[in-house]
Amino acid sequence: MGHIFISYSHKDKDYVHKLQNVLQNEGFEVWIDDRIDYGEEWPTEIELRLDQCEAFILVVSENAKKSKWVQNEVRRAERTGKPFFPLVLQGDPWLYIESIQWFDVKDGSVPDEKFFRRLANFATRRKSSVERQYEPKPVGQTNAQRVERLAERRTTTANTRAVSPTYVTIGGVVIVALLGLIFGINYLLNIPASVTPTETVNSTPFETAVISTSTETKNPPTRTLVPPAFTPTPGIGSIFMSDGVTMLYVPAGTFSMGSEKDNDEKPIHSVDLDGYYMDKYEVTNAAYKRCVDAGTCAAPKESKSYTRPAYYGNFEFDEFPVIYVDWNMAKTYCEWRDSRLPTEAEWEKAARGTDGRTYPWGEDISCDKLNYNNCTGDTTKVGSYLDGVSPYGLYDMAGNVWEWVSDWYDGKYYQNSPSSNPLGAASGSYRVLRGGSWNYVDNVTRSSYRFNVTPDYISNGIGFRCARSLP
Repeated sequence: MGHIFISYSHKDKDYVHKLQNVLQNEGFEVWIDDRIDYGEEWPTEIELRLDQCEAFILVVSENAKKSKWVQNEVRRAERTGKPFFPLVLQGDPWLYIESIQWFDVKDGSVPDEKFFRRLANFATRRKSSVERQYEPKPVGQTNAQRVERLAERRTTTANTRAVSPTYVTIGGVVIVALLGLIFGINYLLNIPASVTPTETVNSTPFETAVISTSTETKNPPTRTLVPPAFTPTPGIGSIFMSDGVTMLYVPAGTFSMGSEKDNDEKPIHSVDLDGYYMDKYEVTNAAYKRCVDAGTCAAPKESKSYTRPAYYGNFEFDEFPVIYVDWNMAKTYCEWRDSRLPTEAEWEKAARGTDGRTYPWGEDISCDKLNYNNCTGDTTKVGSYLDGVSPYGLYDMAGNVWEWVSDWYDGKYYQNSPSSNPLGAASGSYRVLRGGSWNYVDNVTRSSYRFNVTPDYISNGIGFRCARSLP
């Protein structure tokens, strides 16, 4: 049976129980983990209920953010494509859900009718019935009015049940006898030569039932399931979630790559790319740590930053870019997320768009648009510079940390590179870095600037982000 799964910290259970009651009164089937029976295994039961659910509600709070159970549930819901409904109870939306439509319930209230209507698009909302004593809530109806109408329903039901069983039985016998007499006479007067009716019954929007009968036998319904046709068409701003990390869509098309500034950026040339997704933010310490905890990634080679003795693994810096990772470590992480490092061409288009701008935001440069030139003296929380966003909504494509891309470096590659989906040189000794970092000057933070180091090089100013091809 389809249901709504609520993911939450047990420290927020008072609010969750209130939410559960309201959802059930609204006609939804709800599952929370306090319904696990004695003797059942928690992980197995939670996975089963998550996989069976029709919608996933996340109660966001600092308690939930620290809960490994909640984080695991979020990742599984994302991997299985569950419709996602975050309710922000306390604190700010987490980095990987802030681009999803979320609902503010910080005052401890339950969501409004708009939330329930949206939820009903995904989760089964049962119609009113005496057994559930549920009645749809008209727009504008207060809770007091709803309680009053519910009481009227109960009174009516009680009065109906109070009718004497004897009268009901006698009346039923009389009605059945009269109906039998009428249909018997009608049958004798109108016996058809042959009866081959066919009727169509519409059961659900995606299901058609055809019932065929004859004079000798009556066959059971034969149902032909017609699944809904759904072909997603990404556009600018389309979101893909990968292990709780937001990726934004960069559409297919042509852009001008390179510049006339440095020799290895020449010539300016036209490049055509397929559509792809790119991480909205640089990979954070918290996101990378999930891969380390899973046993796939190696921990950063240093846990400090330039000014902070405890950086990686310190909750205070969870949403700061991971550093001290080499090219192979970055590649391993992206592949763990079923993604990859972007190509140079993909990175540059995502940073500057198609109008040939110098920086992600345009032409002028200052410390209020990016973290560079020792403006802050160290890394900053990802997504901090609202005025420095790229044309496709990506943050920190200039400054903060250098970003690994997949290409081998070749200073003359642009002179003969393919015009469609270039992958870089076939081999080399150096890998390419893009975007500049917190301690570099304006020239190297240009979107077309190409830097190169050996693949095993690490630094307090080098990080990365991932890309993903369309299916």
